[in-house]
Amino acid sequence: MNLVGKIFVVLIFVMSLVFMSFAVAVYATHRNWREVVLLPKDQVVPGKEIGLKFQLDEAKVKNEGFKNELEKVTRERDAEKAARTDAVTKLENELRDLTKERKKREQEYAALVKSERDNVALAKSAVDETARSEKELAGLRTEVLQAQKDRDANFKEVQRLIDELHQAVNDKVQLQNRLTTLAQDLAEAKEALRWVGDLNPKSDYKAKAPPKVDGVVLATPGAGLVEVSLGSDDGLRKGHQLEVYRISGGASTYVGRIEVIKTAPNLSVCKLADKFPQNSNIMKGDRVASKIE
Repeated sequence: MNLVGKIFVVLIFVMSLVFMSFAVAVYATHRNWREVVLLPKDQVVPGKEIGLKFQLDEAKVKNEGFKNELEKVTRERDAEKAARTDAVTKLENELRDLTKERKKREQEYAALVKSERDNVALAKSAVDETARSEKELAGLRTEVLQAQKDRDANFKEVQRLIDELHQAVNDKVQLQNRLTTLAQDLAEAKEALRWVGDLNPKSDYKAKAPPKVDGVVLATPGAGLVEVSLGSDDGLRKGHQLEVYRISGGASTYVGRIEVIKTAPNLSVCKLADKFPQNSNIMKGDRVASKIE
């Protein structure tokens, strides 16, 4: 055998090996397509899958479920989209309303700012006016205090004048009473002058005869002295002489004569008249008169 024959033998051997490898590979990868397509789920063993027909049916069922789910999701999406559209429309309407409200608020704010400025100006003016008023009030208070002082001084002066007026009125009353008393005394003096028969005002009629009086002996302290219940208010004067008599048993008895030596408004101190006889001792309770009827 020549070289070419050997080469062909080797090539045939190699190609046999290659084809044998292809055959082994084809056998190893050989599948039962009927089983692959129609193998039911209950006949599935480990290492094998369910038939493609059943897989297709399951896929169709799943696809139908996916379609229903898609439709449901689509409806929900459309509803949500509509809701969002409505919400957006509502928000747009609210935005327009809010825009209008903002413009309105801005206008109100501008008006408030202007009003605030005006109020500040008015407040400043009021503060200035208050300051002026307080200053005027302070002046008025000073004037009021001065007026009160003047009023108090005038009140004191009026009070003093009122007191003087009351004093003058009292003095007037006293003078009127005194005038009445003097008029009575004058009348009594005239009566006394007529009683003693001497109408000459310069005559010493008081020393000659006392007015017509009637009293009682109050005490006999001794030393010839006698106190009687008649005094200057009754018209007695120093030097007048009085008659003393005693009433006993319904009859009166002449006792003696006494002379006034000292007078008081409601009593007098007398002594026994000189050079005049006494019928008995003068006693307390004896009667005293200017003239015994």
